[in-house]
Amino acid sequence: MAKQSGSTQPSGNSASGRIATIRAAGVPDTSVTHPQQLPRLAQEWTYLLRVRSRWASDVELRKSIAKRAVEGLESVGVSLERLRELAKADRIEIELHDWNRQDAQICAIHEAACEIPWEYLLSSGTRAEGRYNSVFISRLFDNGLARVRPHPPTSVLFVESAPGRFKDKYEFEDEEDRISAAVGAPNKPDDDKYRTILRTPQKSELADKVGGANWEAIHVTGIDTHQAGWVIDDFYVDMKKKNKPLFESLIDSAGRLADGMILRQGHESELPVLYDELAKVLVGPTPPRIVTLNLYYSGARIARELVRNKAHVALGFLDEIDDELAELFFQAFYWNWCHGENNKILSIPDAFLKAWEAMPLDKVHGTSIVIWMGRSVFEPGSKSISKTASKPSPARKKASPRKKRAAR
Repeated sequence: MAKQSGSTQPSGNSASGRIATIRAAGVPDTSVTHPQQLPRLAQEWTYLLRVRSRWASDVELRKSIAKRAVEGLESVGVSLERLRELAKADRIEIELHDWNRQDAQICAIHEAACEIPWEYLLSSGTRAEGRYNSVFISRLFDNGLARVRPHPPTSVLFVESAPGRFKDKYEFEDEEDRISAAVGAPNKPDDDKYRTILRTPQKSELADKVGGANWEAIHVTGIDTHQAGWVIDDFYVDMKKKNKPLFESLIDSAGRLADGMILRQGHESELPVLYDELAKVLVGPTPPRIVTLNLYYSGARIARELVRNKAHVALGFLDEIDDELAELFFQAFYWNWCHGENNKILSIPDAFLKAWEAMPLDKVHGTSIVIWMGRSVFEPGSKSISKTASKPSPARKKASPRKKRAAR
């Protein structure tokens, strides 16, 4: 991704004139400066977390990575003093500001900001500077929606997609069972008043289903555009030969394959749907309270665009993740959100933090699970997360293979 030269603020116009702001209660807002450093930081940390298996289990290497996190944050304007202040917070928010999407230079800077694993940088950096308690780290793309009173979902749509040649490589039964049990709909028909399962729909069918009801939660699982090329040899080589316009529409200005998901439509049995179009389909005319994405590479753009299109919250992953861990996380999240704790209803941020705390520590280090919100967690009326939250124990089946994911 291209770097920007010149001043410490991007040229051109953006909605706010800013790129990203880090905030926490009782701590002055920190605007990210030196935007020319963001593409380099995104590239460096995307690679580091992608190879986390090489260092995540080594204490000394983790210390070295934490030092690099501190240095990386300093390079974009987050001082050591500010990190020490943030280390005392129980929640941290990174607001990614909107921008002029017609300006290629501006886009490059802002897209790099969305790719950076801020969650890991801030978690590791504040830990290195003395943080002891759990911390909830969220992303904000302010979409102007009003605050929603915390309550469990009253309608859930489960969307799975393995079209064409992917059908024989993937199965979702185990994930269906886990999410159904978590939301309290085990052993029920696929389509009832509370929970509906939609299997490998056409894009138009998915749009009709989303638009035909007021879904409070939508869970999406399947194959993203990047994984498709790893699972099926010459997937994009063949596409370029047979449908060059479609292939070219998937390549961004930097020459990279864009994020998205494989659906189907008409004669296209394996249709890549890009992140911006996918977000519009999933949000529909009545935005859901939350969309959860069990997709590789869904956290930087798909989840962001969902919130930009007025979904209240979206969850996704910045890169690849172990299938069993992903399923366990979403099961724990929905369990805590739907069942609460000690007869107490949990907000989505509370349920997210509890799900994270329920994960096996040896498997989640360096894992970039991101939560985008359309309203700041620090606006009046937002509820603080307890610093003494205990780990939940969601009811679940014994681990069993679900998706036969091909190795990259």
